[in-house]
Amino acid sequence: MKSILPLTLILALVVAFENCASNQETIRTGVSKVNTGSHLAQIESIDADLKSSSLSDESRDKLVIRKGKLLLDLGKYDESISTLNQVNQAKSNPVQLSEWNLTMGKAYVGKNEYSKAIQFLNQSERLDKNTNLMERKKLVVQSLVAEREYYPALATLTKTYTKGNQKKDEFYFETAAKTYLKMGFEYKNTGFYQKGLQVANLGLEEFPNNETLKSIQKECLEVLQPEGKL
Repeated sequence: MKSILPLTLILALVVAFENCASNQETIRTGVSKVNTGSHLAQIESIDADLKSSSLSDESRDKLVIRKGKLLLDLGKYDESISTLNQVNQAKSNPVQLSEWNLTMGKAYVGKNEYSKAIQFLNQSERLDKNTNLMERKKLVVQSLVAEREYYPALATLTKTYTKGNQKKDEFYFETAAKTYLKMGFEYKNTGFYQKGLQVANLGLEEFPNNETLKSIQKECLEVLQPEGKL
């Protein structure tokens, strides 16, 4: 690549950066709209149950994990983590401990502490490779992108959809295209914008109404067209 970028490309990259900054979004953790009143009532009920001296360790840990999930849904990430830390990990079975790690990972994603989130999410998969597999993988990929670990993110994304012949969905195309777009700006390399555009175009063939892909397509074209790269 040339050491001095043409003015038109520099200006296009600035526009792309501004668009990337304005379009930053919180990583989705699979939480839909929450009935706050219902969640608070459930937490109150769990707190009452936890006071029982007749609870087994397993039952107590299940209640604590449930409470941690409810707090997570409410966006109370620190409280969720504090609650989950009451679980006796040494006595938990692998599936339950996998669920615990997954919830902890989500809580750290909510706190934008992605490196910690990745550790918990990977541990969750090591303990139970079948349950919540795609949810974990998607969160790991998004966290890697947020940490600007673009190559590992793309490698994980590709492996996730290749293994088991997983059909490429909107998440795949959005994430791959967005990652190439970010790489294009960060590395000042139009080749990544071209790859981002290719992925966005492929995604729009499958999902023609996807607004995220349309936006990425537009941003890539704003960089590539002035340079005559198309």
